[in-house]
Amino acid sequence: MSSRPTITAVAKAAGLSVSTVDRVLNNRAPVKDQTAQRVLEAAKATGYPVDTVRTTDTSELRQARSYSLGFLLQSEQQPFYKELHQQLEQAVHNRSTLQPQLLEGAQFAFIDDASPNAIAHQIERLAATCDALALVCYEHPAILQAIEQAEARGVAVVALLSPLGTDPRRPYIGLDNRKVGRSAGWAMAHLVKQAGKVGIFVGSHRFVGHELREMGFRSYCREHAPQIEVLEHLVSLDDAQIAYRGTQTLISQHPDLRGLYVASGGMEGVIRALREAQLAQSPCVITQEMTPDARQALIDGVVTLVVATPLRQLAGDTITQMIATLQQRENSPVSPSVMPPSLPFILYNAENC
Repeated sequence: MSSRPTITAVAKAAGLSVSTVDRVLNNRAPVKDQTAQRVLEAAKATGYPVDTVRTTDTSELRQARSYSLGFLLQSEQQPFYKELHQQLEQAVHNRSTLQPQLLEGAQFAFIDDASPNAIAHQIERLAATCDALALVCYEHPAILQAIEQAEARGVAVVALLSPLGTDPRRPYIGLDNRKVGRSAGWAMAHLVKQAGKVGIFVGSHRFVGHELREMGFRSYCREHAPQIEVLEHLVSLDDAQIAYRGTQTLISQHPDLRGLYVASGGMEGVIRALREAQLAQSPCVITQEMTPDARQALIDGVVTLVVATPLRQLAGDTITQMIATLQQRENSPVSPSVMPPSLPFILYNAENC
């Protein structure tokens, strides 16, 4: 005797998330009539007993439906992501207050194991219960496969801070990272007058945002700063201890080190190494994102410039984009999402931090 088809099987057949299908089959919350019809047709096709499904009338189906949102961020031990988490929670709360029927809830997960399979598994778990996901992660075949499988089931995916893949329907919320890199190069070129070396840190070879920052930085320095030799990049994995050791190596191997561009996380380690070194001539140091350590380092003259993301705007735009993408796909599943403009970045120095 064959077992009864599951809601997961119906969701796969309908190309929708499990949570959406559950709402229809168990009448947990109103959805649009075309979505409900799509679920019922998939249920019939898979053999799910639709006679047990209690449906609502058409007027209720046309009500604005509620959504469940999921967020995958880098480690919460990093001050930047702790602050981003708080801003996203506040943005969800604000939207829920304005439109209480729109959001069912939000789930947050953090990357402690940065291996591709572990991240892919976290994406799969979030996609099983959420209608839309916002992800901060690097590109890898296993991760992109998990994203594509989620999207195939109707889960909307938004890339945060670093683009993910080339699908034109996958929105990206963040800075124009190539412009960030070129702006950092512009600052370095104007601040470093003596000939010498400049080091650069990226978090991972697979973080597209970091790759674009490095590309922009090198491009500007090649064009406008002949006195600067940009060294081969060092990988920090956004880890302060790795960045600390890398900075110590740069200081010991390059007496003519004139600057450092930290295009990734791990700036706390860079700052600690520079404080300990007590160099006679301080290098120009440009870092990403304003944190308590970065602010203090600006005040103390250890860091020269910070390129920062407006986190409150990022959080608000992310929630808006996730909901807009879901609503657009329900109305026209084959249409590409409207791409949001890049966020403006903020340049902080010791006088405005």
